[in-house]
Amino acid sequence: MSPARFRWGILLIQLGVLILLANLEVINYNFLLEGLVFLAVVLIMVGIEKIFTRSRLQFISYLSSVGILAIGFLIAFNSSFGGSATCYLSDTTYTLDIDPDVSKIRAVLDLDDVGLRIRDSGSDLLFGRFDKFTTKPDIDHEVRDGVALIKVAKRSGTFLGGAIRIDDEGDRDWNLRFSESVPLELECIGEDADIHLNMSTTLLEQLRLEADDSKIYLRLGDLVPSVKVSIKGRESSLELRVPENVGVKIIGEDYATYLDRLGLVEADEGSFVNDGFDTLQTKIEIDLDDELNSFDLVYF
Repeated sequence: MSPARFRWGILLIQLGVLILLANLEVINYNFLLEGLVFLAVVLIMVGIEKIFTRSRLQFISYLSSVGILAIGFLIAFNSSFGGSATCYLSDTTYTLDIDPDVSKIRAVLDLDDVGLRIRDSGSDLLFGRFDKFTTKPDIDHEVRDGVALIKVAKRSGTFLGGAIRIDDEGDRDWNLRFSESVPLELECIGEDADIHLNMSTTLLEQLRLEADDSKIYLRLGDLVPSVKVSIKGRESSLELRVPENVGVKIIGEDYATYLDRLGLVEADEGSFVNDGFDTLQTKIEIDLDDELNSFDLVYF
């Protein structure tokens, strides 16, 4: 049997097994897209095969086909677990139903470089829509002492960290909304991300945001008497919108000149408040990183 004949047999068997597993929803059809990466591997292995065919080291030609088999399954299984719900090629949704035993939500969003949009609130603890041509996240949750602990994280299993990407110029990758009736403590971690957070209809009590080299839009509301926000982002741009009827305290000495132009006055060393801060019903305290590339504050 020639090395080329052996190679073609290996490839056909492998493709058939992967299609069968996808039909059984053991894996999903992500492997078709990751196959673009696999094609480069096949070309390299075929080159090795041709070099050693009809030489004293012809066994290496056969080993290259074995390498195709091993690497092909590695690529496919590394990105295709989870059935259709995690498929790169499809739109998927996730719903975490309301629980009467839950009195607070603590959520962590580990974005990496994902585009995120949170807009409005809803009747579920969490609802998510994840567009096609995006890596679907891992979502874990548990309820502990009346607190729903939720973690949404970008999957780390894609080959070469996601060597294949398609930009369809559509909406952001992840579209989430949290409960309209349960207070929320939210943590977002990312890098080189596009983050759009409209929290004006969500009972946001606390937000911790760490996102370097990112574009951040944050709109806060007046539904909770006390809101604490911490934003860190080296070389990130921040557009912050707050209601006109709330008390605002911003901690960030490097922004003193800009905040003075907006009418905020220095209260303590490095912190600035708007007019009537102590008397307004809702107070928002915002701690800003001094490494932001740009910062804009807008009242609405």
